[in-house]
Amino acid sequence: MAMPMNYKTLLSELGNNLLGGQRQRLFIARALYKKPKILFMDEATSHLDEENERRINEAIGKLAITRVIVAHRETTLKSADRIVKM
Repeated sequence: MAMPMNYKTLLSELGNNLLGGQRQRLFIARALYKKPKILFMDEATSHLDEENERRINEAIGKLAITRVIVAHRETTLKSADRIVKM
């Protein structure tokens, strides 16, 4: 993720000075940093392009955690063991 000042870039509260996809990747990284047993993702990759979404889903899929995903994109749901439609 390219930032104007690399790692020294200042972020506003809740990352409001980031683009949607950048903000989502940052929030996913923050959630994974705490090594959760269960990860809830509600449209967590909706602002990412399909390639970045695939890479993130593959990386998270390799972790030993339970994921609960809310999504509209079918590509997001491909890695799911079980799908519940509402």
